[in-house]
Amino acid sequence: MGLSVAITGGIACGKSAFAGCLRRLGVEVLEADDVVHTLEAPGGAAVELIRRRFGEGVIAADGGVDRAKLAEQVFADAKAREELNHVLHPMVRQIVNAWRDRQAGVTMSAVVIPLLFEAGWECDWDVVICVSSDTQAQVDRLMRFRGLSAEQARQRLDAQFPTAEKTARAHLTVENNAGTEWLAEEAGRIYRLLMERSEDEYRT
Repeated sequence: MGLSVAITGGIACGKSAFAGCLRRLGVEVLEADDVVHTLEAPGGAAVELIRRRFGEGVIAADGGVDRAKLAEQVFADAKAREELNHVLHPMVRQIVNAWRDRQAGVTMSAVVIPLLFEAGWECDWDVVICVSSDTQAQVDRLMRFRGLSAEQARQRLDAQFPTAEKTARAHLTVENNAGTEWLAEEAGRIYRLLMERSEDEYRT
């Protein structure tokens, strides 16, 4: 049985960038956000449920979910956000678990799950890695790369557990404040650490 790893952390902390570094080292990687995109795409399993709860205004011309319009509602209303999670989380978990089961023969696989702790899924994994950044860096990235206002960026941060809490609950932590080269070095260090752990368990 291969080592199953969950990668989590605050929004705009660099979870996907870290996962990309692991992928280049040969780790099989899945992103929960990609699963959500599929569920919300035209014909996706979550579209009709989201339409019923949030109305036609969040459905795009192509029949999929307009994620920007949906975000306007759920990040401004905690109850709406909880209801959306109630729709999506069971579907995402089922798909993620099925994917992980198919990786049983590989040495290591990883899934990026931003809301791992919020959803209560942390016990599903052998190792949980939290990628963290300074709060201001998170806000700056959200404004620069996603075009959000400072207020919208703060809404996104407030919708998740504080990164410090995620860090305290994770097995390993990566601080992503020093640039891409540092992140790649950290990914290599953690990869070697986990491979050694996997080999030790195999020998026992």
